[in-house]
Amino acid sequence: MSKRILTGAESFGEIIEGDYFYVDKTMFIKELLENRGKVTLITRPRRFGKTMNMSMLEHFFGAGTPSKPLPERQGGKTLFDGLKIMEHADIVEKHMNKYPVVFLTLKNIEASSYGSAINKIRTLVSAIYQQNMHLLESDALNEIKKKDFYRYCAKEATDDEMESALLFLTDCLYAYHGKRAIVLVDEYDAPISSALMEGYYDDMVRFMRGFMGSVFKTNDALEFGVLTGVQRIAKEGLVSGFNNPLICGIMKETFSDCFGFTEDEVRDACESFGLGGTFDDVKRWYDGYRFGGRDMYNPWSITGYLREKKFDEYWVNTGSLSILKDIFYRGDEALKNEVAGLITGTPVMMNMEDGITYPIEYYNTDAFWNLMLHAGYVKPVSGASGETFRVELVNYEVRKMFARNARIWLEKQRPAIAEAIAKFAGCLLKGDADGVSRALNDDLLNNPSCHDFKEENSYHMFIYGMLLALSGEYSVHSNRESGKGRSDCMIKPASKEESAVVIEFKHKGKDGDDLKEEALKGLSQIEEKSYLHTLEREGYKRIYKYGIAFHKKNCEVAMEAQIY
Repeated sequence: MSKRILTGAESFGEIIEGDYFYVDKTMFIKELLENRGKVTLITRPRRFGKTMNMSMLEHFFGAGTPSKPLPERQGGKTLFDGLKIMEHADIVEKHMNKYPVVFLTLKNIEASSYGSAINKIRTLVSAIYQQNMHLLESDALNEIKKKDFYRYCAKEATDDEMESALLFLTDCLYAYHGKRAIVLVDEYDAPISSALMEGYYDDMVRFMRGFMGSVFKTNDALEFGVLTGVQRIAKEGLVSGFNNPLICGIMKETFSDCFGFTEDEVRDACESFGLGGTFDDVKRWYDGYRFGGRDMYNPWSITGYLREKKFDEYWVNTGSLSILKDIFYRGDEALKNEVAGLITGTPVMMNMEDGITYPIEYYNTDAFWNLMLHAGYVKPVSGASGETFRVELVNYEVRKMFARNARIWLEKQRPAIAEAIAKFAGCLLKGDADGVSRALNDDLLNNPSCHDFKEENSYHMFIYGMLLALSGEYSVHSNRESGKGRSDCMIKPASKEESAVVIEFKHKGKDGDDLKEEALKGLSQIEEKSYLHTLEREGYKRIYKYGIAFHKKNCEVAMEAQIY
């Protein structure tokens, strides 16, 4: 029987104590001890288990406090009994519950002003100090330190004093326990991202450089530190305040299977929830993330699917989509063309950079694609290596999101084009080749607002984006493998009694090219490559095949109906 899924929970203790669904990631503890630096920075996309893993580290290493004692399960068991790390007795004996631990997550530090953001951090710091109020009853701290300790508890520390809050706390913990502290900072870059959006970026970077630099650089009271985040802020920005941190980004093999689910873990989860027969579609929707050359699945999307038992966009609906919206509203023409290529299956070439330097400009630059890579929207193509490589959209879930944003932008900024594409979609589904041709030639391609459509990728992107609006009654696929190749576009209705559609696009760059001939070549390619194979196998009785050839503001449409 499958376990319950506790949506939104990020506390390791809550998950284990409640016996909820959990994929065992405790070997991260062993790998961290074997590979860590004095300070280790791990970057992964949002919703990939960063907070859960940091909570796990707190529970494993932490000695507990009177106000926050070590949790136990029924029968006196620890939270880790039955998990993989317990097979390593040497690690358990030496490290489990042996250290003072400072853990804070900055993921919710979003504020409209610098002062408001610092107050939120001040509240977090106060809560951590209050967990350690027993230090005030000890002779380990002199009266001066006790007064300073109390001021942090009471949120009375100045902004300048706040920069030393973590350093001072580790010093106090070391004095009390006689052991150096472990410091865990989750989503360290969240306040920076919020500050960038709200206009106080420079002030926040200065504060965070002091706040974290003081505790992570030449601190004798520090055993080791771990930070997680989405982006690595460039050395000349935030990380310069640390003492040579070990950087473990998405391209590094270290910790590659510790964040997210492996294929075997997803397959086992599907089987336990009675969904083993759907694994191929699970892979198409949610696979595709690549960390250190290893294929990984999005845990938020997988648990959403296991809970709801239906395919949907789970991960893309959990965070801000401002980056994607800005691509269309602020991006230059070259960037839009590259995004068009991504949606239609054409990878983008990029160079890996050491870190993100804000603010990011919406141009077709390596800086922008590094942002997208670390945010989890694109991945290196299979076999990519070195500092220069091609990237593609990670999976179908993300592809749908990109195409939908293209459609929304189109409807707002180019409503005449949007209407024409909607008409085009209706004609496609009815097998009306003349209607398809009129919608394209009379409305779309000759619309004065059509200046965005200069390359084949642009045509394909916006048409595909509009067709994705059919999702629900229809599923729309781009470059999906079928037969002996990949069709440009496939539309599958939920009911086998409705018509399915396969489209092959052609684009000619020279005047005088025979577009009708090119459209017919598209039809021939559908036949030669057996693009109908998947639809035939799935039992569709009526399939419309289209070859559509473009040149500038003209097109030709060829259509054949396959009736079974």
